[in-house]
Amino acid sequence: MRPSTWRPGCCVLLLLTLAQPFHTAIVAKDKVMELVMEAKQEIFDVVNLENNTALWNQLESSVVNPLSLQLAVLQVTDSLNREMSSSTWQAMLRALGGDREILTRFSRLRERFSVLEDQLALGRSTEQFQVLSDISHSVWSRLWPQLETLVKTVTDLYDWFSLYQRNSAAVNERTLSDYAQLVHGKDGLNTIKALDFIHKIVCPETNNSRLDSGDLSHCNRGIFQVFANVTQATEPNCSFGKSPQQFVYELYTLLALTEAKGYALMQFSWMLLRLYGKGNFTIESETARSDFERRMMEKTHTAHNVLSQLPTWMWKCDTARDKQIENETYIQFTELLQGYVVNEVDLNHDNTCKASCSAYTSTQEKSCFADRDICSGSQRRCTNGRIYDCGFVEADSKVCFSQTPGRRYDWIEYKSGRFLGHAKTTCNGSGQSVNTVNSWWRWFVHCSYCTCLCDQPGFDSDRYFSLMSSLADTASNRLVTGLRFVKQDRVVHVQIQQAQALPRAVINASTLEWKPVQPVSIPQFLEESVLDGPGYATLRYEERAIDLDDLVAPKDNVVTGVRFRKLGGHLNLEIRVSPINFTTGLIDAERAIWKSNDRTPLTEFNPRKKLYIYAPDVSIRSPIPSTPDSVSNQYVEFQVTSLEKDISQTTVPFLDAQAVSPQSPTWLTGIGIYHKGQHGYGGYLAFRVATLDVSEHMLLTAVDTVNAAQKEL
Repeated sequence: MRPSTWRPGCCVLLLLTLAQPFHTAIVAKDKVMELVMEAKQEIFDVVNLENNTALWNQLESSVVNPLSLQLAVLQVTDSLNREMSSSTWQAMLRALGGDREILTRFSRLRERFSVLEDQLALGRSTEQFQVLSDISHSVWSRLWPQLETLVKTVTDLYDWFSLYQRNSAAVNERTLSDYAQLVHGKDGLNTIKALDFIHKIVCPETNNSRLDSGDLSHCNRGIFQVFANVTQATEPNCSFGKSPQQFVYELYTLLALTEAKGYALMQFSWMLLRLYGKGNFTIESETARSDFERRMMEKTHTAHNVLSQLPTWMWKCDTARDKQIENETYIQFTELLQGYVVNEVDLNHDNTCKASCSAYTSTQEKSCFADRDICSGSQRRCTNGRIYDCGFVEADSKVCFSQTPGRRYDWIEYKSGRFLGHAKTTCNGSGQSVNTVNSWWRWFVHCSYCTCLCDQPGFDSDRYFSLMSSLADTASNRLVTGLRFVKQDRVVHVQIQQAQALPRAVINASTLEWKPVQPVSIPQFLEESVLDGPGYATLRYEERAIDLDDLVAPKDNVVTGVRFRKLGGHLNLEIRVSPINFTTGLIDAERAIWKSNDRTPLTEFNPRKKLYIYAPDVSIRSPIPSTPDSVSNQYVEFQVTSLEKDISQTTVPFLDAQAVSPQSPTWLTGIGIYHKGQHGYGGYLAFRVATLDVSEHMLLTAVDTVNAAQKEL
């Protein structure tokens, strides 16, 4: 039976609908009002339903968990209040243990409360809120301690309520009556005051704000915007393992959860007092309901406005410099290209010295003329590789040959005093040796020592990149929740973390796992080849670029796979995306597609552009943490480090091997690969991920109905 009047505030997000600008130049006023009233009535019917559980379930399941929980609490309390308005029902309850029946009805919500509590615990939300309060030195540092105290007040009372639900057979009337009095105690901070104070932090009151005006602009200065400003700072954005939107959403979740707890235990207490004949409390109950609806709407409206403006991308800070471990926190390609000292006489078949070093841009080491100097001694030669980009520095030098795997030289010092390398050592360690390397004259021709780049595949060179697909087990409703670079048998792979998807963007945390990569083997006959092999790409001088892109799934899709491919000689990222039902959490694997950015440097419109890294030192030597410095639709080439700083011995950038997975596991809607670094250092290639935009699921279905109709006007 349809009520004759509409209760103000009962539509959770009606004001969102009314506040949205109409895009039609001329609007038929009467038609719009008719549509708005229909939307009001639809939501009113849902919140105040009696028998239409199908409509209720449809709308409740279409929104995010905190809002869904609040609607569920409304449903339970409204149902109980309707039943308790019957004197016959009250008499029956008194005779049959009505307090236990009420506890039982509320206990059906306990699992819903636990889901949100577990999510906040898994994300260590309150702990991180406190850390940000300690380091931010902003308004947040003043507001969070107040908010934490208020939340704790309600949570402590609710914990007793939850305990009574779990032990309903053991509690007695006196215990419950004392508890009900405590919830509404007149001394100290009771539940009503705590919830009111919390909401004033969310929506600070002003002299011009009116609760019945529908103007929520005063909420824009509230805690959600304050916290959003803090989370977008560089340091918190990468060190806490959450996107800025995810961080603010967790604050909204905490406050919505607290509101639901407070309202539930208030209504429960009034029901008990009424049942025990200690008052009617109808007016108090209805007032609390009206306030709950208003606060629910205003919180959701304000959170939606803030969340819709926040980035959903999450990236990781560098590992601390003193904690960097190769193949654990970072990965490097070894001897892809490497600085190499060679005399020009050995770079041509005729063993002549007629040309200059710079003439040798692409050649091979042809001989070791007369077994002279370093080519017949300590030097590890580049005989089965190619030599590129030679140049002349000075004629005479001393070279310290390195004992470190992956390096040929530790330093070079020229006769003039010019020094190449990181630092001069005694060069007397095991495997080290100092050799005098002097250019020499043959008649009237100078045979110079050149510094070149050696591209030499072989057992000392790890330069392989897997092209195998890393796919989540969609047959068991798994999706990708994180990823990382790993090196296995000299091949770099992309490894994914997967977990089971649950309704409304929730992840079954017990199913989180890193899926083993598909093994790739380098055939023995290709060990010294620069050719690509089965399931892998081989980096080489001519093909050593990787594309930098942020790939985003279409609306209502999630990431279910990742791989690299070769595109125009570049490594190019692809993601597999699959449709998902927000309400059920079910993945439609049959409609999955691969998504990529197919642009190349030769594309006619918006071609891909190169990111240059100038005179880089070894990545892990940077004293300053890296920051992102690339944008989508760029590419970067693997290159050698600076001749001056490192004798071009190291291939940069490195790969950041940290796991990139949100601290609070959730559905991912995008994956990107980008470069981060500091000027003068090689930096890192790293993954970043985009979390689901939850702001798109904070509107009730009726809102979409009005919006669609408005577009038809």
